[in-house]
Amino acid sequence: MESEGPAVVGSAATVSSAAVVASAATVSSAAVARSAATAASAGVAGSAATVASVAVAGSMATIASAAVAGSMVTAMSVAIAGSIGCIACALCKRCVACVACFGCTGCVGCVGCYNCSGLRFAVGRRDAHAD
Repeated sequence: MESEGPAVVGSAATVSSAAVVASAATVSSAAVARSAATAASAGVAGSAATVASVAVAGSMATIASAAVAGSMVTAMSVAIAGSIGCIACALCKRCVACVACFGCTGCVGCVGCYNCSGLRFAVGRRDAHAD
């Protein structure tokens, strides 16, 4: 009987060990699953933010286009259409990066390329336009 005792205890220790290992594996699995879920969440959030950005950019470009329908639109404005909306740089009369409606009176109809100060020199000034 005494010889069976240690064997049973050994078995119990092995079972207990295996249970601990299984437990640890489960915890580890859960942590990995949680991690993966968090990463997936972050990925989806990133995607959603990108989609939202693109949707807003699209809207701004559409609104800007609609606002200037029938007015003079330059080749430059067409080339940068679809950008991210006006940034209210207050350089309207000196920048040709907008949709070029020539009604620069605080309008937010530009396509917001962020190149206002650079383009006013590269492409020319609009001060002369009065029509």
